[in-house]
Amino acid sequence: MEVTWLVVANRSRARILEVRARNETPREAADFVNPAARAHERDLDSDAAGRFYGKGEREQGHSAAASESQAEHEVDRFTIELREFLDHARVEKRFARLWLIASPAFLGHLRHAFHKPLRQCVEFEIDKDLTTDKPDDILRRAMAAKEAKAAEGAERSSAR
Repeated sequence: MEVTWLVVANRSRARILEVRARNETPREAADFVNPAARAHERDLDSDAAGRFYGKGEREQGHSAAASESQAEHEVDRFTIELREFLDHARVEKRFARLWLIASPAFLGHLRHAFHKPLRQCVEFEIDKDLTTDKPDDILRRAMAAKEAKAAEGAERSSAR
């Protein structure tokens, strides 16, 4: 069996589990932590908003609101760090397939951040946060979801 990596993630943590055989316990290949995702916005942003002076308003200043909050920026930074690690591992041929198991919002971040060669390695996705589960439980739930999806696809094709 080719090596499959299960990327189990949310906005504050990502675990990468390596599966070599279906009945084997997954081995944790990497663990990433993003403590900034759990912090309050006021703890991340220490400065006041920038100021600008508009035209024709007699030197009255206005505060410039950021287009992205500091918390969103930290999640984007974490997503890019994870993507770079996975892309480097893909080039080194450390895995053949990826299964993405992530909280729904973070799964969207991953989909958006992955480049085409990395997206082509993604075989299966689950939109659940399983970051605190045991590796055996994660694999068991992922296999059950994959089999259910395959059965659903078979029913659809036979109904046609």
